[in-house]
Amino acid sequence: MPDKENLLELFRKMILIRRFEETVYEFHQQKLFGGHYHLYIGQEATGAGVMASLVDDDRIFSTHRNHGHLIARGINPKNALAEILNRAGGTNGGRGGTFHLADASAGMPHTSALVGGSVPLAAGAGFAAKLRKSGGIGVSMFGDGCFEEGVVFETLNLARMWDLPVIFVCENNTPGAILKSDGGNNTSNLPEGRVIQIPKALGMECHEVDGGDAKAVNTLFADCASRVRETNQPIFIEALTERWPGNYFSFPSMVTGITKVSMAWDTGSIRGEYEDWFRNHDPVLRLARHLIVSGIATFGDIAGIDVETTEIIADARDFALSSPLPDSGSVYAHVTAGGS
Repeated sequence: MPDKENLLELFRKMILIRRFEETVYEFHQQKLFGGHYHLYIGQEATGAGVMASLVDDDRIFSTHRNHGHLIARGINPKNALAEILNRAGGTNGGRGGTFHLADASAGMPHTSALVGGSVPLAAGAGFAAKLRKSGGIGVSMFGDGCFEEGVVFETLNLARMWDLPVIFVCENNTPGAILKSDGGNNTSNLPEGRVIQIPKALGMECHEVDGGDAKAVNTLFADCASRVRETNQPIFIEALTERWPGNYFSFPSMVTGITKVSMAWDTGSIRGEYEDWFRNHDPVLRLARHLIVSGIATFGDIAGIDVETTEIIADARDFALSSPLPDSGSVYAHVTAGGS
């Protein structure tokens, strides 16, 4: 079980992700970068809880909703924000952008915006780790919509057959809606009403966890990671999260406003259309309340961490905005192996 300092560190990561994503939203509103994008708001507890138990030899593969995973892994917000703005100071020199944000030096060599794309890559990393006996594991972060992709079924099956050291983390932000009759997408065609039943049918060890509870996620994932390293047996985790109200539109919408950490203790100020979200579901506020009620932190401690985080994000903003666009002469760099 996470100790007090670990819980505080989880909160630091989560509020950093939240402030980072709020900045990304602001930048898109200002048209500083174009195209579609996704925010990790509302799922910070899962990303922080998972990444806290990984080591250098592990390889993590993310999705189109990747920002929170990289920040939780420890990527410098300066370089991450610069990458989203397609600047030379980004983690990929401005070539990846928001959908392909990655950092090989941090064990996140590739991020796939393709639905289900992270799943076979993580299995491949697990296969390599097993052959090399490195002690590392592969981790795939993906959403419930991936179960409409054939490659996901194939990969889960192979991972179980070949005993690959992989943890598949399904961040289900639409629990109970994979069936069309239950409110899922019009393309939903799964006969099973729960995604966790699919890997169970393959004989894989499966767990369900409250994805909004950072402590629960971290405790479960730490135990699973330890056993996967010892046994090379894959494990499937379904993290059930409440969908952030701002994710019900074609583009993210800051309908809940900029997060006020004071809502963790000043519950009298919570009212309006999104009252249920603030009181019961926002993972940042949930952990802040737990820290306060448990006597781990005071109101002042929480507010102080938020101030420190705001300063970190301010520096990241300045760095990203001042970073130049990639030099046109480097257009062919990294196109081929060994390219420069």
